[in-house]
Amino acid sequence: MKKYKVGIIGYGGFGKFLHHWWAQLDQVEIVAIADSKLERSEVSGIKVFRHWEELVASDLDIVSVVTPPSVHAEIAAAAMQAGKHVLLEKPVAISNAQIAALTKVMNETGKVILVNHMLRYNPIVMALSELSHSGQLGPLRHAEVSNYAQDSTLPKEHWFWNRDFSGGIMVEHAVHFIDIVNSLTTQQVESVQGTSSHRNEVQEDQVAAMIKYSGGLIANHYHGFSGPGFFEETTIRLVFDLARIEIKGWIPMNGTVKVLANTAISNALESLPGWEVTHSIPIESATDVSRPEGWGEQEGQRSIVNFGGADYQVDNMLEGTFGIPKTKGDVYGQCVQDILKDMITLIENPAHKTRVNFGDAVKSVEIALRASGR
Repeated sequence: MKKYKVGIIGYGGFGKFLHHWWAQLDQVEIVAIADSKLERSEVSGIKVFRHWEELVASDLDIVSVVTPPSVHAEIAAAAMQAGKHVLLEKPVAISNAQIAALTKVMNETGKVILVNHMLRYNPIVMALSELSHSGQLGPLRHAEVSNYAQDSTLPKEHWFWNRDFSGGIMVEHAVHFIDIVNSLTTQQVESVQGTSSHRNEVQEDQVAAMIKYSGGLIANHYHGFSGPGFFEETTIRLVFDLARIEIKGWIPMNGTVKVLANTAISNALESLPGWEVTHSIPIESATDVSRPEGWGEQEGQRSIVNFGGADYQVDNMLEGTFGIPKTKGDVYGQCVQDILKDMITLIENPAHKTRVNFGDAVKSVEIALRASGR
């Protein structure tokens, strides 16, 4: 088995996190780090470069780019031109011009480039993607992402607030969740509307977008970086004809389901990690909550129900919970390991289909750019 030599450009918190988890893989050897502030004494047995150009020119197989987004495309292009494969931190770029230039280099060099949309490797996201694409719950009608993030570690002068460096919250951060919604559907984007709020002349701390897809799916995204870490919370709500699903955590960790089910749907729900039915009632006994008191006697529910112009056969109404029995750090670490392993499989077998590809990353950031008015 070949051992791939990996170099990491950018050694802040996330660069260190990648190093920790990737070093545990048998196929991988971390051999170099580039960071202008890193002292050689901080790491052992690894080459340390002050400038990313030196790392790109060294003896490596894969370059991981974990820098501010404004230089993602430039560094990734240089690495591919130097004969390296690239695992690029999201977003892929912060402008359409950068995307076009990077795509051109990718096509010219034939090197593998993936963007670290590692949430597609989360067990909950994988199970829900399969369930959504199966069509058993009916079409995905609505997706709502609500992200309340802390800003206590992001002072006014931090590069995160500078669009010229980060691309803004929608581009730097929301692309993860735009990509999750994209992964749940084959529908194409028809229109994008966005808005934002500035705390002051520098800090655009709230952003929102409404994305309409070709099959009728409407996705709403809200991201605010304006609160304490004690209240940090991310929720994703999914509305299908037959189900209401709520996912908790920016690293999805657990959630709830309300569903009108039949045997096939009940079996499919078993794919959700830690799935447990908490309540079940025959459809004939289920209450239609849209009928207010005094509306008259409710007719017994039938096994054939009609929603959104389609007939569905259902047997019962279920409520249940799901969750990953691991720490958030372990789930996160497994995700970054899995995307690197998926990339290595693609390097070794060009016919391999990775769970997320470069085109997926481009699609997500293009939506984010449109929502940002660019």
